[in-house]
Amino acid sequence: MAWIVLTLSAQGYAKSDIETEKKALTMCVSHYPPYQVVLANQAPIGENIAVTTSFVNQLGFAIRFTKNNSFWRCLAMLKAGKVDLMSGLLDAPERRDFAHLFAYSTLNDKKFYVNRKDLNISTFSDLKGLRVAVLRGVKQFKEFDDAPEEYLKKVYVTDLDAAFRVLAAGKVDVVMSTDYLELENFKNQVQNTLEIKEFTLDLGNSSLLFTALSKKSKVAHLAPKFAELSKKLNKKGEFRKIINTFKKEYPQYYR
Repeated sequence: MAWIVLTLSAQGYAKSDIETEKKALTMCVSHYPPYQVVLANQAPIGENIAVTTSFVNQLGFAIRFTKNNSFWRCLAMLKAGKVDLMSGLLDAPERRDFAHLFAYSTLNDKKFYVNRKDLNISTFSDLKGLRVAVLRGVKQFKEFDDAPEEYLKKVYVTDLDAAFRVLAAGKVDVVMSTDYLELENFKNQVQNTLEIKEFTLDLGNSSLLFTALSKKSKVAHLAPKFAELSKKLNKKGEFRKIINTFKKEYPQYYR
């Protein structure tokens, strides 16, 4: 009898593990403080992590994370259905071809870094004719993303370290980023960057940020429920509360 009880108990735990596995969604992450902080030997944290975790938990799902990836690799994995989720995306027609998008915040501003004394960036028009380093696969804001090729030259790089290296080498005029927490560390490591100036362009909350659900996800059929909850939480300011709580708990990731 004891053997039967133990066997049934073990089967029960195995079934529970299977059910938990079925309820887990995978989110692709890349290290980009304070939005996503992906460090060795610790669970990812960050604004996007906190928002997405709360969001999917309220839908009855657990969340697990990939190892640190580049943004463009995460995007490719989302498109292929190798992961269920990404966060921190801007809207684009081509992204809606392979993902459902759920708004949770807005992109308030963009940072511009220049290594020329004669350059000042205060409006989008100041970028005309310049070479601008941007991360491959990353959307910036509508006016920039839709700019014709003859207006400015976009130079695509794999990461922000590479962006600042080409800036220091004079191969680009401007580096554009949402933010770059580790800029000071980079300045100390690379020569000829002491003249780097930072400018902020106010986007006026014009660019929404989204969590994306792959259309190849095993739960893609639940997209209407995701959309309904996202709209509700956004309207009530719940997503903003989560982000503000993260900021208070981890001030070290903010300048």
